[in-house]
Amino acid sequence: MKGQLSHELEVSVSASEAWKLYSTLKLAKLVEKELTIIDKIELVEGDGGVGTVIELVFIPGAPGFPGYKKKFIKIDNEKRIKVTDVVEG
Repeated sequence: MKGQLSHELEVSVSASEAWKLYSTLKLAKLVEKELTIIDKIELVEGDGGVGTVIELVFIPGAPGFPGYKKKFIKIDNEKRIKVTDVVEG
């Protein structure tokens, strides 16, 4: 199965401040802390740059699948673009 997901969210900080969070593994830690449907997010491979793989695991009983792994394919700090692919799940 192949598809694409895109999401826009307005935040009350500058683009450079938002990018400092979004472009790194800090975003995963925030999501893990704030979203109750996420049981854990683990670093599988990498250091947060291109090639990094993280695994998101949903809480037991959550609708849908139990989790997935995604890989960071592209990180463009100049254009503030991060592209990921789901590689498992």
